[in-house]
Amino acid sequence: MRIVIEFNVLYISIISTILIILLLLVRGFFGTKIHRIFFTLAWMIVLVRLILPIGVVTPSEWPGGVAAVYDWLKDIPFSNFVWVWCAGACTTAVVFVVRYIIWGRVLREALPIQKVPDIDEEMFTFMGIRVYVSDRISSPVTFGFFHQKVLLPKYYMNLSREQLKFILIHEKIHIDNHDNLNKFFIIAAVCIHWFNPFAWLMYMCCNRDLEMACDEKVIRQVGESGREQYANVLISLASKKVIGESAYSGFARSAIRERIVMIMGYRGVKRWNYAIYSVVVLGTMLVFLMPGQSFSASDREGATAVDVPDASDKIDNEEYEAVDVVEILNEDSSGARTFVTVKTKEGVELCIKLLLSKDVAVTNGAVLTSYLPEGETWKAGMDDTYSGEVTIPEAVRYKGKQYPVIRIGSYSFYGCRNVTEIHIPDSVQEIQERAFFHCESLKKLKLPANLEIMGINPFLGCVSLEAFEMPEYKSQYLVKDGALYTDFGRFLKVYPQGRKQKKVQLGEDVEQIATRAFYGADVKEVRLPENMVRVKSKGFQNCRKLEVVWAGEKTRFAEDVFEGARQADVRRYE
Repeated sequence: MRIVIEFNVLYISIISTILIILLLLVRGFFGTKIHRIFFTLAWMIVLVRLILPIGVVTPSEWPGGVAAVYDWLKDIPFSNFVWVWCAGACTTAVVFVVRYIIWGRVLREALPIQKVPDIDEEMFTFMGIRVYVSDRISSPVTFGFFHQKVLLPKYYMNLSREQLKFILIHEKIHIDNHDNLNKFFIIAAVCIHWFNPFAWLMYMCCNRDLEMACDEKVIRQVGESGREQYANVLISLASKKVIGESAYSGFARSAIRERIVMIMGYRGVKRWNYAIYSVVVLGTMLVFLMPGQSFSASDREGATAVDVPDASDKIDNEEYEAVDVVEILNEDSSGARTFVTVKTKEGVELCIKLLLSKDVAVTNGAVLTSYLPEGETWKAGMDDTYSGEVTIPEAVRYKGKQYPVIRIGSYSFYGCRNVTEIHIPDSVQEIQERAFFHCESLKKLKLPANLEIMGINPFLGCVSLEAFEMPEYKSQYLVKDGALYTDFGRFLKVYPQGRKQKKVQLGEDVEQIATRAFYGADVKEVRLPENMVRVKSKGFQNCRKLEVVWAGEKTRFAEDVFEGARQADVRRYE
């Protein structure tokens, strides 16, 4: 497993929303049966997910549908809205800070409580808390984060000894639980995710559950026989106007009806409560998980994820032949992404995205990529007017460290119609979809020995590409008769578009044909093995000369498999 840093606030917010909805459903259906302390602990996990930009990448692949959802969420272009988000977050934070300052000034005018006739002075000191009185409040509250004090309204002298006891126990529990500090983190989460209505819903429900968890502890201390008296105190104070600042913990505060119902129906904690809570905790932890292949394959333009190896990962200290940075195009303020330009040995400038973190001294890698400077038009990873060969560097040297080129991003060589040969180093592990889109003069391509992931046909429009080359049995990818296969030869990944062969017969071990595998191929007849399972979407797209595809009875074709190949027909073997 790997710990990753994720700076896409929209992604974190959507993932957390799923968890918030699940907890709200559990709270709605089982709220009277599960003790509130369990809900408060579950809300703390939600806060960690909302505030900390972290995730855990699983080593194994996830089901295709789930991985696709994660890919879509990770590709949300948060960078396009970062200034809007900053403005909203700052505005929300200013509102909370102003309210805190205003009420803090009022509450700091409180005076230490005086001795009251018929009430022992020990009542205010036996729990080791500081008690003050204020004529500016109407309900008891606990104020402060670290040096906390309990404030009573001026009518406290009219309260009985038993009522004061309940109030002080309640406020002391708030202090022991550090509830004011917890509420600070709730407010921080709301400021970060101000645009998410479910974050505000979490804000309200979490504050209520903190109060009801405190009520439960009061009942456990005074005994179930004191429930009715405690409820009566709540009702008597609820009729008075309460202070309106969410950063304080008050006695007669939110959801009084819900609290009374809970208090009167309170029963001791049952063992099955712990079982339910364990299930809830395991469920909530799932929002930190990210599918391994999905994460590796979807760090496209606009994504802001950075790999951070955990203690179990081995950092490869292998030295690569590195090139120096020529120009810094854009350096991300967070240190997550840095776009730079380097020069190849042919003198060609390439746009590289470095993946690094200022907080964690880890060399993660570099991605040959397209780039969209602010206020400028989109451009690919290199000059599309260049003619000749291009050698992609093994690594980039930046600020004294080497970043191996591990990925060729989408549209990196878009429209480079005059490039005849591209040399890819073995450091590259991934080639993304449309990486070599419309490289019309590219004739041969030697793929890297360490290739692990390839997107949907990265070679669309490579009309001169006649064959692939690749070292044998270095990975799951292999080349047979110039075509590229994966899954050790069972899955035809790409048939070179420029291959001049009118009739094609696939080997008996081939079971599937990938999406757009035969895109634009100059073929008239294709014979599939009888045991082939399926041909995926747009498998023969734009094969305009294709007339017939021979297939077995069990072979299944996607509905759009012959898009742009109108005269093609499927004939079954007898």
